[in-house]
Formats: sequence, C-alpha cells, structure tokens
Amino acid sequence: MEKLLLIICLVLTGSIFAQNISEENIIGVYHLKSNDPMGGNTLVFLPNNTYAIAYFGGIQKGTWELENGKLKVTKTVAPQFALYGRKISALDNTTQVKVSTRSENRLLIGFNAKTPTFLKRLFNPNSNCYITPYVINEKGSIHQFNLALLEEFPGYKLKGAEKQARVFQFKNPESYSDLIVVNLPSEYTTESNIPITFKDGLLYVGSFSEGMKKKPLTSLNEEDTMYIQKYSSESLLPQKLQYGDEFFPYFKNPTTEELKPYQRVNVIEVSKKHISLQTGSFLPATCKEE
Repeated sequence: MEKLLLIICLVLTGSIFAQNISEENIIGVYHLKSNDPMGGNTLVFLPNNTYAIAYFGGIQKGTWELENGKLKVTKTVAPQFALYGRKISALDNTTQVKVSTRSENRLLIGFNAKTPTFLKRLFNPNSNCYITPYVINEKGSIHQFNLALLEEFPGYKLKGAEKQARVFQFKNPESYSDLIVVNLPSEYTTESNIPITFKDGLLYVGSFSEGMKKKPLTSLNEEDTMYIQKYSSESLLPQKLQYGDEFFPYFKNPTTEELKPYQRVNVIEVSKKHISLQTGSFLPATCKEE
C-alpha cells in the first residue's frame, strides 16, 4: 500500500476508462485509506475541471476533462528550479541567497562562474543534521546563477562521462541582492502515467488499489475547500512571490522592506552538460557527537 500511495503522489496523468459517465458522476471527494499513521490520500475533483490530491506533507494538482466517455486527467508539472529576487537596501554590498530544497546532498550551485558547468555543492558530501533556513551570503553582486542536481545517489563516486547534470542557467540583470532558490521535489516535476478506472460508482487508481467511493464536496470543511480551490487555480511558482505564499521566507517581526515581494527570474537555458565539481561547499552540515 505504501508503494501505491507513493505512485499516486508522484503521478496522476492518464485516462479513466468508463462508459456513460457525466461530470456529475466524477465531481466529488475520494479517500484512499492507508494503514500508515500519517494517513491516506484525498483526491478531489472540482467543478472547474481541476483536481487536487492531498497527502501528508504535500498536495498536487492538475486538470480533468471528459472525452468520448473517458475522463482524461493531466497532472500539472512544474520546473525543477525557480529563482526569485528583490532589492534590499539593508544588505549593502552583500547578496543573500535563501535555498528551499529537499535534496541537500545533491544540490549544486554556481555563482558568476566563467562557465555554467563550474558548480559547487550546497552542503559537504555525506552531510546530515540540516538546520533550516539555508542561507548563503556572498560579497558583492551575483550576475550569473547556475543550478543543478547530481544524478547519482549521495556518496557515489563521479567518473568521466558520469559527471553530468541538467544545468539551469539564470542571469540577474536587475542586480537583486536578496534571492530565493526553489528546488521542487521530483513528484512535482516528473511526468508519468497511471491507469485510472471508474466502475460501478467506484474510482480505482492503479491495478492494486481498492475502489474509492465518492463523497460530495460538502463533506470537506470550509477551510479545506477554500484552500484546495485556491491551490488548484494558482501557480505553485507565481511570477510574483508575496507575503503568505508558500516559498516566501518567514520573518518573526517583518519590517516594511522585508515584506516586499520577490520577482521571478527567467531561466536562460536548461541543458544537460558535463560538469566540473568544485572542491568544498557553500554550507557545512555535520552532527556533533554527544
């Protein structure tokens, strides 16, 4: 069951095979039960032809439509990296980079490098005991910004042609001094397919799942309904990142300047390249023995 839940979280793109179904048959709430103490998944089909699937620690979304008696669902896929920036006068001659990632051991970054393939680890190899937020402070301006993930498991020795990565290249023409790197987990950035069937009033996801009986949208509480409607209709990576958005940094007692919105920086190029892994790392992460 745990593997099935993971599959559903990672992918939800395919077609529901059924005959004589209408939108009214589909719109509603479906719960996939689990023995996991974290709970199961909740799949919601909304009247505006969007859907959301919520699970412990995350929520994903997409669109749905009926085509010749088949319900086609398309998962919304986001880019692996996004970069946001703004100008903060208090930083003076320093550029601050905040990093949001779950791939601490694999994330590579390059600042103002002669070539986008010169990259350095965010954390030292075999690091652990991470303490958020992850913040890098660099003297002066950062005009060029390159991001990538190592494609092998942490600790795997790089050799020759295996020293490759998909590099995202950005420029900072506005000379933003306060930057945010967003590295989304693979379940938000990967396209895949999984069979979905609708039979005898039950929804089946994957060949091993139990059928899910529909409940009305009114079975959700008002807070959950408002959140799912808002989430399903808005971009996970908006062009303007404002206070209250998911990736806007937390400030205990924010000043007016700290509440300024961030602007999304356009990616210049995305391509797979042979990389040169530089020595050292931007941040250390080591557990102290008690």
